[in-house]
Amino acid sequence: MAETTAARKLLDPKGLSRVSRLELVARQAVEGFISGRHPSPYHGSSVEYADHRPYTLGDEIRNIDWKLLAKTDKTYIKLFEEQTNVRATILLDMSRSMHFGTTDMKKIDYACHLAAALSYLMLRQSDSVGLVMFDNQVRQFLPPRSTPSHFKLMIEHMEQLTPRNDTTIGPVLHEMAERVHRRGMVILISDLLDDVKTVADGLAHFRHDNHEVIVFHVMDPAEMTFPYEKLTRFKDAEGAGTLVANPRSVRKRYLERLTEYMDAIRIACLERHISDQLAQRDTPYDQMLSAYLDRRRRMQ
Repeated sequence: MAETTAARKLLDPKGLSRVSRLELVARQAVEGFISGRHPSPYHGSSVEYADHRPYTLGDEIRNIDWKLLAKTDKTYIKLFEEQTNVRATILLDMSRSMHFGTTDMKKIDYACHLAAALSYLMLRQSDSVGLVMFDNQVRQFLPPRSTPSHFKLMIEHMEQLTPRNDTTIGPVLHEMAERVHRRGMVILISDLLDDVKTVADGLAHFRHDNHEVIVFHVMDPAEMTFPYEKLTRFKDAEGAGTLVANPRSVRKRYLERLTEYMDAIRIACLERHISDQLAQRDTPYDQMLSAYLDRRRRMQ
């Protein structure tokens, strides 16, 4: 346990400095309390045009769409979107499989660094961020806050976590969808080692409640390439048992099934309008996050 904790010092000044120059903006309407950078479901008076409605007595004359009046001879009022802060909830998979890795930095260490960077980024934007740590059940839930002391508490919890049980992602997602009421952003950081359909159904629960959902799919390079050559004892990532096998005899089938699994996740997210990003452990977390946010910005 001491080695795991020591390897997970999350306050990385260089990485956080690079992250601080980034921006994570909600793509869809969220509910917040202060004027900010994210679209709100409530109409206001910002510069972002939203819709029209017929003019009624008492409306502000300055909001009349004069161009539309000239074209149609009908009087309409311009509606605009307010800009608001966002409440984000990060769901961090701390199950046994997340503690796999072929270097000192395991998948869980990478995931924690990513969660810390996202939290730091959003707090700098005056957004609120919360943390859910889970395996086959919710182990810790820190509701969204926007204070430095809250960030410190999140860091402390992530630095001290240790492997627990196997993963049961679907039920955890459904539980948290019932507990997170105000629409906002939900970020899942996991290796997704569970039945794809149950995970997709759990994510769909958040989408049904109008949350924006982002999935960071954390994988170790060895899981992606299966580089083993000699007779090897393989242990189930979730502790279900072991298997002694010649890697050369199973590599082709393993890589085929991996491709099927990755494709199934990608399609499930695409069908549910969920952003899915591969987070491979050998790519520095700040570089991966920077590239993802840049693509996201250009797609908006």
